[in-house]
Amino acid sequence: MNDTVRPLETNGAAPLDDLVSDGDRWVNSGSSLRRSLQVLGRNRALIAVCVVLALVLALIFTLLTDKIYSARASFEVQRDTPPITNIEGAEGASPSDRSFLQTQITLLKSRALAGQVVDRLKLADNTGFIEGAAAEGEDAKAMAASRDRRRNSAINKVRAGLEATMLNDSSVIELTFTGDNPQLAARIANTAIDEFIQSSVERRFAASSYARDFLGRRLTELKERLETSERELIDYAGANGILALQSTETGASSSQSLDTVALNSLIQRVAEARAQRIVAEESWRIAQSGRGANLPALQTDTRAAGLEMQLAAMQSEYQQKLQTFKPEFGPMQELRSRIDLTRSQLSRIRGQNVDGLRAAYQLAMQQEEALQRQLETLRSSVFDTQNRGIRYATLQREVDTNRALYDALLQRYKEIGVSSGSASDFAKVDEALTPTSPDSPILALNLLLALVAGLGIGVGIAFIKSAIDDRISTPEDVIDKLRLPLLGITPDIRDNVDDALVDQKSSLSEAYFSLQTALRLSTAHGLPKTLMVVSADREEGKSTTAIGIAQSVAARGLKVILVDSDLRRPSLHNRFGLDRKVGLSNVLSGETPLADAIINIPSRNFDFIPAGPIPTNPAQLISIGFAAPLAELSAQYDAVIIDSPPVLGLADAPLLANLTEGYVFVTQAGRNHPSSVRAALQRLAGSSGKILGVVLAKFSNRTAGYGYAYNYEKYSYSYGRD
Repeated sequence: MNDTVRPLETNGAAPLDDLVSDGDRWVNSGSSLRRSLQVLGRNRALIAVCVVLALVLALIFTLLTDKIYSARASFEVQRDTPPITNIEGAEGASPSDRSFLQTQITLLKSRALAGQVVDRLKLADNTGFIEGAAAEGEDAKAMAASRDRRRNSAINKVRAGLEATMLNDSSVIELTFTGDNPQLAARIANTAIDEFIQSSVERRFAASSYARDFLGRRLTELKERLETSERELIDYAGANGILALQSTETGASSSQSLDTVALNSLIQRVAEARAQRIVAEESWRIAQSGRGANLPALQTDTRAAGLEMQLAAMQSEYQQKLQTFKPEFGPMQELRSRIDLTRSQLSRIRGQNVDGLRAAYQLAMQQEEALQRQLETLRSSVFDTQNRGIRYATLQREVDTNRALYDALLQRYKEIGVSSGSASDFAKVDEALTPTSPDSPILALNLLLALVAGLGIGVGIAFIKSAIDDRISTPEDVIDKLRLPLLGITPDIRDNVDDALVDQKSSLSEAYFSLQTALRLSTAHGLPKTLMVVSADREEGKSTTAIGIAQSVAARGLKVILVDSDLRRPSLHNRFGLDRKVGLSNVLSGETPLADAIINIPSRNFDFIPAGPIPTNPAQLISIGFAAPLAELSAQYDAVIIDSPPVLGLADAPLLANLTEGYVFVTQAGRNHPSSVRAALQRLAGSSGKILGVVLAKFSNRTAGYGYAYNYEKYSYSYGRD
């Protein structure tokens, strides 16, 4: 036999599915969601208290907090404003640039703008805006210092209340001022935009004036420099015979000497002469090789063309007559002679044309050579001129640079003159209206946040409490924490328990009927002959469970006896209105026969043996004398139900468990920790009896939480109805 109890084992007891009837089985016990709902249900009062406290605090906070109003005005940064100038320092970035918009937002919160608003609205002297007016009788120096402090305080308050944002990534900026005075908040928002637009115009005018003065001085310097460089260029060109020519296509001017102009023309003529020579040479060579019959020069000769036609006609006639006459025939010989004569004439004419092509080729070659010699001579002259033109080119570049700078600055100077009186880049869109309702505190929002916070705090405390408190409170706890089969659940009866036991229609009687059904299925041979009911501590519902089991078994027509074996603090006799002058202690000590100690309880249909007088050595009496009476009772009755004393630190319960076939462990819902129950079971483990299961007593849906289909309080019979 093992010395310790292993909580994961049931000592051979029937599995849970066989022990618990369908009517007692709870729904989806393994669901984590259901467990969470049970935790919330058990702590619903705590959660409700947290919610109510949070709502009350939110209401008090809302009523005691000063009301804050927000006035909103907006203006547009006009993207289509033309640029004034591109001179660095005189013109900022494009208004369409995002960085420009961010810069304007920063300027709106600047100290300078806040100071302008304070001065314009005289906020430093407004006691409703800044506390601490100047005291009477102060000297001028003290009053000035006090005014400076009030002005700085007003500026800081204006800056703290101003907020600028872009609307939906557009060019519209919304300016918001938040304060405790709705009328003053609207005035400050509108004044801030007015002062911002005005300061923008002033900054533009100041930048334009500075740029205009700067460009005026630069224009005078560039004009003098341009005139000097132009005079030097003209003098040098005249001295070296260099002409300044302007292109008709681009309009650009270029400086060239007379030799350079002649060289360009001569290069073009050489190229043309070379092309003519190449064409003449190729025509002459093709005609000389005999492959030039189709050359244009030969085809335009009318004499050659007429002879070719005659030759073709005579050759055709000769071939036709050759079919009839022989070559020796006289007319055929005559025709042949004319053909030869025509060929001779045609060859002579072609030779003359070839000679003409050769003469044209030689003439073209002579012209090319003459132009090439002239080109070489002129090229040497041009090279010398180009050496002199380096200085000219330098002077020309200086003139062009000075002229470009002068023209650019002159154009910017004109633009600045126009832009100095142009409109601002900003236009007001909406003026700030006096707010009619505060932005904060908002009662509905605060109550909603308080509701959420209260629920969160309450739920959090509930789960923390559930995690810390591991007492056995629900049927799932019996399965998960004790790893023992659950035989049944008995409800928590607030009225008289004995009346509920007698009433067969009560939820308590129905619970014990279900329990005795589970006991019948707990062993292979049915209900154990001898059954002990035990608990870890007193007043957990052990005695009531023993009475209920005895009553429900007797209701089936079986002969049942209930034995009160608690010889230290007996109580069952009081439940039946009996005394304990004669009882189990007398039988165990040999003073009274067993039959004399048995009392019939007619109202319950079972017999009863009270505990008797309290002996000085209960454990010794049980260990020595209880086996024989128990055997005798087992022979006389179908079931012997023993109400055992609590385990506590005593030896009584383990001794009784050793003498019975099995025992039922009763634990009150929400009272015991798993460690204390395991300790009690460990003390019982040394006996030969086996644990049949656990009964969860005094269970209440109100304290266990949401999710149980096992609800005795709502169960009732209905007779005489369909």
